[in-house]
Formats: sequence, structure tokens, C-alpha cells
Amino acid sequence: MSTSAIGALERGSRRAPYRDTVALLATALGLAAHEHAELEAVASQARGRQPRIDAEPQTRHNLPIRLTSFLGRDAEIAEIEALLRTCRLVTITGSGGVGKTRTATEVAKRLLGEQQEEAWFIDLSTIDDGALVAGTIAAVLDVALAPDADSSRSIAAKLKARKLLLILDNCEHVIDEAAVVVAAILRTCPGITILATSRERFAIEGERAYRLPSLLVPTRNPATTAEACSYASFQLFLERATAFEPTLTFDAERLRTSAEVCRRLEGIPLALELAASRLSTLGLAGLNKGLREHFVLTNIARDVPQRQRTMLATIAWSHDLLSERERVLLRRLSIFRGGITLEAAEAVCADAQLPARSIPDVMSLLVDKSLLSIRISEEHGRYYMLESVRAFALTKLSEASETEPIARANLCWLATIADRGHDLYSNMSSDRWHGEFGAELDNIRSALDWAVNHGTDDDALLGARIVGGLRGLWTATDRHGECHRWTAEFIDRVDESRYPVIASRLLTAHIQVSRGAAVFDAAERAVPVFEGVGDALSLISLHAHVAWFYSRASRFAEAEQSVERAFALADTEGIQRSRRYVDLLEIRAAVRARARRTDEARKDLSDAAQLRSVVGGGDARNLNLSWSAYIEFVDGNVERSAELYEACVNHYRMHSGNPAVILHQLAGVRLALGDLDRAESAVREALELAGFESHIVWAAIWHLAAVAALRGHPGPAGRLFGFALATSDLSKPLEDPIERSSYDILMASLHEQLPAAAIAALQADGAQLDLDGALEEAFKLCANLCRPSVEQR
Repeated sequence: MSTSAIGALERGSRRAPYRDTVALLATALGLAAHEHAELEAVASQARGRQPRIDAEPQTRHNLPIRLTSFLGRDAEIAEIEALLRTCRLVTITGSGGVGKTRTATEVAKRLLGEQQEEAWFIDLSTIDDGALVAGTIAAVLDVALAPDADSSRSIAAKLKARKLLLILDNCEHVIDEAAVVVAAILRTCPGITILATSRERFAIEGERAYRLPSLLVPTRNPATTAEACSYASFQLFLERATAFEPTLTFDAERLRTSAEVCRRLEGIPLALELAASRLSTLGLAGLNKGLREHFVLTNIARDVPQRQRTMLATIAWSHDLLSERERVLLRRLSIFRGGITLEAAEAVCADAQLPARSIPDVMSLLVDKSLLSIRISEEHGRYYMLESVRAFALTKLSEASETEPIARANLCWLATIADRGHDLYSNMSSDRWHGEFGAELDNIRSALDWAVNHGTDDDALLGARIVGGLRGLWTATDRHGECHRWTAEFIDRVDESRYPVIASRLLTAHIQVSRGAAVFDAAERAVPVFEGVGDALSLISLHAHVAWFYSRASRFAEAEQSVERAFALADTEGIQRSRRYVDLLEIRAAVRARARRTDEARKDLSDAAQLRSVVGGGDARNLNLSWSAYIEFVDGNVERSAELYEACVNHYRMHSGNPAVILHQLAGVRLALGDLDRAESAVREALELAGFESHIVWAAIWHLAAVAALRGHPGPAGRLFGFALATSDLSKPLEDPIERSSYDILMASLHEQLPAAAIAALQADGAQLDLDGALEEAFKLCANLCRPSVEQR
């Protein structure tokens, strides 16, 4: 098998090997006939369909599908490809409309299957807050960022083991924040290459900027069509023109006029396409005359670069040729940052001047004139506006004094969508729900930002409806930091007595993304609101959530009270045979396990597993398996605990989860068994997978310090222990039996090698480390553990 095929299987981009590969594996493993048949049956089930024997491994990408040809960039593409072979960051720069995005996409397509098996296109034009750069990349790549962590380091840590090409498009408006994220990825992820487009370079180490020129224009009037088509700008204009006017032919005069159009538009692809779209209504001579006159009259600031002035003038000219209804709709559609559905356009843009029934036809006309594009996905159409066109249309929206009413109409529309999203969240599969509502996330961000910075209290109320109703867009995709930002903006602007339903949904979101003592404060505020609206199910979830945080703080009596309140409400609501009740049983088991009430915890886990077999919900969860392992350790069955933690780690891997949180516990159990090699291995993997999630990092380092001390490295061990103790998010970390076991081992070893004063000094020194410094020190220690220590030498 090729390394690429094995890599595709490991990453999950291929779910099973091909039939001939299965046969080779069976032979190599010496399988009996019935074993071979079983292996083939499983492989066939995973494949889901019969592949061709000669089929190539599937590449993974989300590159945009273009419906028009790509012309005139062969030399530039070859040069960019050559740069990417020796440089991991290439930034394509150039003026608006010059074709940076299209060129980058074509480069990526050519690299797929040759140098890259994965290529992911991330459009940053949909965000206007640089803090969202890392989250936008994470969303496309389907990875979760650590809450309360530096987003650039977090995304880099999550992608450390990946090998792929990232295309970051339209970076100029968030260039500073994007540069930080790009630099972090390049430092941490050796398998990732980045191709960016921007009007300016990042100006960071290792970057190669490539200035994309305009298409070549005829320097003199061509004598023949063949001669004219030797210039890429003319070839593009000709192809687009004949698409709009199929019977168009070129005599000497038309060749001269077309060459003049190409020169006037300076070979800028978007300008040429906009001009060509007008050919059927103006004719070639009228088109050239209109461009000449408009470029003379258009008032554009002199400090704007010439090519950008050309592009702006072309858009302005195209806009001036629109009918009044087309102009009105174009400027109103600019409020949408993340694409537009026909339903949204009708809801937000329609009024007496522009009736809703006319909008479908007007949008089609804007598509015909290259001012909108449409993409079809699963039989649904979604319209998009190029960022340069949108920026122009936004200025027209402001000049018409329509920004505020259209922004408010957009908020109202999204609030209606949010109400629907809330109603469907519990009755629709997660994939379907996110497929239906996730496409609006960029529009939601833009609308919420306007509500925060420009809106009234009524607009803030609409913002609260959106965040509360669509909280799953953030909470179910681990965008907790972003969700917390929005809930914090609106939480004190909603009158709970007047709008209890809106307040209850917003408080639910706020509690789900809060940490530590903030959870208890929010819960105290939420209880009367939930009771007031009669939302028993939210109260159940609230009490269970709070119980877990009480147990993490070793406040076990309060944890037990909270979880029992949840059970009492569940019994009153009659949901004893539901998945929610299974969750309650598992949470109570976790609370009781932490309190060392192991017999009661075991019974809860058993009851949960039995009920799950009745109500469904898949195999036994990792929560059940991990707490079973924890209980065994508490009861002194350390060998059995290690076996269960191993099974839990494997379960995570089989289901593409992140086992970091289990690996650090496994490390502590292996340490208790005296298995230093495997404890160190588990710690190293936990740290590699944890990224910058501090609650995992400090726990893994806690066990690493003990391993280091036993291996004769008391200095680094004492420093790392000082960091772990200072960073611990538990009020009494030594009450946890696994942590206590590692602590006892560590301190015994340190006191054998160092005086008490030296240990205290090391601990105080380590407490000054930040997360980045501690991780760097921990990885260095892992690399050196097999070498003789300074103390030993």
C-alpha cells in the first residue's frame, strides 16, 4: 500500500481498504477462511458501496466548484506551484478583481493528488472581527478550539498532526490577526502548507509574496482574432462576450474596439466579466463609449491605486446601468455577509418600493449581470456577492440612509430563524439541524455585531433571541469562547420580568459556556426565570450541570443536592424512560464517584447502561467507561482500572474523538502500577492532543513531574509540579485519588534527592510559568527523560 493510502485510512477520509488490499492483509496475517470472510464483511459494510479495483484513494477538499472556464494564468500557476514546493506560506497579492481567489483555487486543484491529499478553502471575507479567524478555520476543518485559550495556539495545536493545504482567502481586512494565526500554524504544524490571498502580505517570517498581475492586454490593435486571442484579457473577454451574445463575430473594427475595452479595463478579470455581461444590451460600440465616458466622470479619490480605481469605476458603471429595482435590491443584499437565500432576501429587502414577489426575478437579473453568483447545494440555491461588489453596495446602502432599517430587518429575520431553530433542536438530528441553520453563522455574527455596536435596546433583545435560540451553533461545535462573548453582551440588556422566555434561552446558553464560580452565579439567576416560564426540562439540565461543577470543586453535599433536584423534576415530568434520564444517571454516578461513594456510583452506571439499551442512543458512552475505571482505582483495583482506561482511550480513537482527557488519567494509573515507560507515553500523547486546554495540560504535567522525579530529574520535576499546582482549576486537587497517588510518589522521590527548601524554591519558580512555557518545558523533559540527568552526572 502507498503511504497516501495508509494516511487516508488513518485520517478517516477512507473508511475501509479496497477488496484487493483486504486480501493481501488476510494473507499476511495468516487468517483462516472464516476469519478472512469476517474481515471482508466488515470492510464491505464500512465501504458502503463496491469500489472499482483500480480506483484511486479519494482526496478531501471543499474547493469551490466554478461554472466558467479559467483562462490565461498558466505561467502564474506554474510559478506559484514552484514556490509552494520550497515554501510553506505563499501569499498571492494584488488589487481587487484581479483574480487572486480563482488563481489560488486553481493552484489547489492542480496540487490535489500530486502534492496534497487534502485542501481546505477558508473564506475570511465573511468575518469582520479578527478574533474569529482561528474559529473560522476550526469550523471548516471540524476541530474544536479550547475554551479560554489563545485561539491561534489552540488551532495550531489541534492541527499539529495534520498534512494538508490551507487556502486562506481575502485576508486583508483581518491581516494582523490572521498573521498571528498563520505564524502559529507554521511553527507548530510541519505538515501544513498555506496559500493565502490578500491585498497586502502578512510580513511574517518564511512568507513568499506573489504579486498577481492583470491579464496581458493587446499593446496594439490586432489584425486577426487569433492574434487578439494570444492576449489572455482578450481571450477572457471574447469567451464571456460570446456567452452573452452567441452570434457575435469580429471584423477589424470590432477587434480594435475590443482591444480598446481590454486596455481601458487594464486586463482586470472581474472588470472584463462585468463589461461582457452588458454587451447584449449595449452592443460593443455602446459598451466602449459608456466605459470611456464613465471613467472620465467617476469621482474616485486620487490616492486610490490606479487598478483599484479601475475596478471601482467598473463596478460603479455597471451599477449605474441597473434599473432602479436592481439598484435597490443590490444595495440591500449587501447586508448579508455569508450568502443569501431567496427566502431571506424576500424577508429583509422587500417593501412597497420593492415587493417580495418581484425579488426572485430581480435577483436573476443581477446574476445575469455578474453582480451576484449562485451555488446549488442539495437542491437549495444560495446567492453570493463578491466582496469588492459588496463593499461598493454597502456604500450605496449608507448613501440611501437604509443601513439602519435593513440591518434591523435582518435582525428580525434572524430572530425568527432562531425561534425556529430552538423549536427544532430537540426533534431533529444534529447533522440536519446544523445543515439547516449553520449556513447562517456568518450572517448571524455580522448582525449581532451591529446590534451590539449600533443597535437600540430593542435590537439587543433581538440579538438575545438569536443567541439563545441558536446556541447550538456554538455549544455543539465547541465555540464556547465566542458564545460567551455574545451572551455577555446581551445578558444584562434583557428584562427578565418582561421577556422571561428570551431570558431563559439566553441564560441557558450563558451557563453552558461559563466556567468555575461563574456557573453558580448564572445558575442562581436562571432558576427563578426557568420556574417562571415553566421550563422544567431546562431546570433539569441546569441542576445536573451545576452538580457536576460542584463536584469538581469538591463541594459534594451541594453537588448531591443539585443532582437530586434534577431527579425530582425528572420524576415529576415523567421522563424516566428517556435519553435525558440516562444522562442524569451518568452525571450522578460521576458526582458519587468523585465523592468516593463507589457502590452507589456503580449502580447508577449499571442502571444507565440498562436504560440506554431500551431507549437507544448507541453503545455505552465514554463517560460510563471512564467512570467505571475511576471507581476501580478508588476501590484499589488498579490493574482493572488501567484496563478500563485503555478501553476508553481505544473507544475515543475508534470514534474519532480526542482521548487527551482520559490519557492523563491513564498516566496516573500506570504510574501507580510502577509502569514508568507507559505512564510517560500516555503523558506525552495527552500533552500533544491537549493543545492549550489548561485543565488537561496541568493534570498531565502533574503525573509527568512524578515520572521525571523517579527518573532522576528532580529539578524539572519540582518546577513542573509548581506550575501544575498553581494552575489547577480544582479547589482541592489532592482530594482526587489518582492525583493524590501521583503526588505521594512525586514528593517521596523529591525528598530522597533534595532538601525541603530546594523543593519549595523549585515549586515557587514553577508557579511563575505560563501555559506556553510549561508546555515547552514539558516536551523538552519528555525528550530528555531517557538521558542521564544533570544531577546524576
